Amino acid sequence: MRILDRYVLKEMVMPMLFGICAFTSLFIGTDLLRVVTIAMDVGAPLSKVGKLVLLQMPQVIVWTFPMAVLLSVLLALSRLSSTSEIVAMRTGGLSFYRIVAPVLIVGIVMTGLTLFINESVVPKANLAYKVTMAEMRGQTLPRITRNVILKRYKGNLLEWFLYAARFDSQLQTMEDVTMVTLDKSRPQETTYAPKIVWDDSGWFMENGVTHFYDEAGETVTMRFAGGRQPVDIGQKPRDIIASQKAPDEMNIKELSRHMEILRSQGKDITKLEVEWHLKWAIPVASTVFALVGAPLGLQSHRSASSVGFGLSIIVIFIYYLIMTAGSAIAQGGYLHPALGAWLQNIIMAVVGILLMYRTTRR
Repeated sequence: MRILDRYVLKEMVMPMLFGICAFTSLFIGTDLLRVVTIAMDVGAPLSKVGKLVLLQMPQVIVWTFPMAVLLSVLLALSRLSSTSEIVAMRTGGLSFYRIVAPVLIVGIVMTGLTLFINESVVPKANLAYKVTMAEMRGQTLPRITRNVILKRYKGNLLEWFLYAARFDSQLQTMEDVTMVTLDKSRPQETTYAPKIVWDDSGWFMENGVTHFYDEAGETVTMRFAGGRQPVDIGQKPRDIIASQKAPDEMNIKELSRHMEILRSQGKDITKLEVEWHLKWAIPVASTVFALVGAPLGLQSHRSASSVGFGLSIIVIFIYYLIMTAGSAIAQGGYLHPALGAWLQNIIMAVVGILLMYRTTRR
C-alpha cells in the first residue's frame, strides 16, 4: 500500500468510528426509551433491557455503516481539501481517481462487511430480540400454529392443497390433516390422517384413509390403520416454521425459499420480493455513498467539519427518502420490486458518477 493510501485511510478512521458511534446511538436511543418504559411497566430487570439493546445492535449497524462511510469520506477529504493538500497532490501529478481510490475501496469493503453481518448475524439477533421482548412481557412465542394451509399450483390451476388443524413446531407433527389432489379443479384423491409426523427421511401419516375418485363417480377407499405411510408434502418442518417468521428474521437464502413456496401456492409475494432486494441494496449503500462523497469532499471548504456534517445529513436524508418512496411504490405494485428496492442506489450512483466527471473536468 502506498503512502498516499495509508494517509487517506488514516484520515478516515476516526471520522468513521465517530460516525458509527453517533448514528448507532441515535437509532438505539429512539428505541431505548420505549424498551425501558415496557420494562418498568412489567417489572422486568434491567438486564433484559441491556440484552435487547445488544440484540438490536446488528440491525442498527447495518443501517449505520453506510452513513458512517459517507461521513468519514466527507470529513477526511474536506479536511485535506481545506488545507490545500488535495491541490498539492494534484500538482504532484496524481489524478482525481488515484486520490479517491482508497475511499472507493473502503466503500466496497464496508459493503462486504455489512452484507456478511446482515446475512449471518441480523436474522438470528432479530428473532432473539422478538423472543426476549415476549419473555419480558411474560409471553412466549407460540409453538403451535393452527389452521395451516399449504397449496401447490400447476400453472394457474390449483393442483393440491393441505389443511392441518394444528402444527407443533417442536414435535414436528401435524394433527387432523386433510389433503386433496385435484385434476382440472375436480377432486381426484382425498386423504385424511389424524396425525402426520416428520423424521429424517420425510413425512409419514398414521392411521390414514384415502378416497380415490374415478370419472364414473365411483369411490375407492383405502385405509392404513395401524400403519405409517410416507406422504409428499413438499415442505420440511423448517419451511413451515420459516413461514411464521418476518422477513427481517430470515437471511437471503431462507427468504428465497419462503418466496418460492408462497409462489407455488399462488400467493402474491411482491412485498417479499422488495424485502429480498433490500437485503442486497442497503449494504451496497456503503459503496454508493463513497462514490457520492468523494467528489463532494474534494471541494474547497474552510470549515471542513461543519460542511461535512451538513452534506452527510442532506445526502442520507435524500437517500432514505428515495428508498422509502421507491419501496412503498413497488410494494403497491406500481413499480418492479427490483427497481423499487434499488432506485435510491441507482439515482445516487448516477449522481456520484456525474459529480466525479465534473470534478475531473476542472
